[in-house]
Amino acid sequence: MIILAMRRKLKHKRLIYVLCLVDLIILIAAFGFVFHDYIGQLLAFLDPDVDRQLLKTVFRDHGIEDAFFLLLLTITTTAIPFFSSSVVCIFNGACFGPCIGFLMNLCGTSLGNLCMWLFFTRYDLPKRSQRLEEFIAEIEQHKQKIYGILAGYMMPMFPSFIVNYVSVHLKLSVSTAISCIVIGMVPTSFIYAFGGNAIFEGSKTLSIGALAGFVILFSVVFIYRKWRKQRKNSA
Repeated sequence: MIILAMRRKLKHKRLIYVLCLVDLIILIAAFGFVFHDYIGQLLAFLDPDVDRQLLKTVFRDHGIEDAFFLLLLTITTTAIPFFSSSVVCIFNGACFGPCIGFLMNLCGTSLGNLCMWLFFTRYDLPKRSQRLEEFIAEIEQHKQKIYGILAGYMMPMFPSFIVNYVSVHLKLSVSTAISCIVIGMVPTSFIYAFGGNAIFEGSKTLSIGALAGFVILFSVVFIYRKWRKQRKNSA
C-alpha cells in the first residue's frame, strides 16, 4: 500500500510538471505572437517626433486574432501556479479599452481558474504546505465558507491555485465554484482594465481612480479578516 501511494504521488508530480510545461509552451507561443505584433508600436511610443494621437489610434486598431492571443495569455498565466496575470490584464485594458479589456480579463482569469479547479477535482497535491493548511483551517471556520473563497479570489497577491484547491477540498458544487470564480474575478478584472486604459491615455485622474480601487479592495478584505480574527479570539 505504501509503495502504491508513493507511486501515485510520483505520478501526480510528473503530471503536474507536464501540464506546467505545456502551459509554458502555450504561454511562450502566445507571448511571441503578441510581442511580434506590438513591439513596433511600443517602440514608436519612445519616439518624441511621432504623432501620438495617430499612434494611439493605430495601437488600438487590432482585431480578433490579437484579442484571442491576449486572452490565451491571460488564461495560461492564471492557470500556471505562482504566475501572475496582472501584467497581461493591464495590457488588455491598454490595447482594447476598459470595457472590452474588462471582458477579456474576466473571461481569461475565470477560464484559467476553472481549468485549475477541474484539475484538482481529479488530482491531489503531492504535499500540502503550511500556508495551505492554515488557509484551509481559516476557511473551514467560516459559517459561510463561500465568503472566504470569494475573498481569496478577489485578492490579487494570494495564489489562485491555493484558492482553487481549497474550493475543491470543501466539495463545492460545480455551479457554486464557477459562481465564486466569476464573481471573485470581477473586481480585479475591472481595476486592471481600467488601470491599463488610464496608463494608455496618460490620465492622472484615471490612474488615481484605478489605484483607489485597489486600496478599497485591499481595505475591505483586510478589515473583514481582522474582524474575523477578533471575533475568533473573543469567542
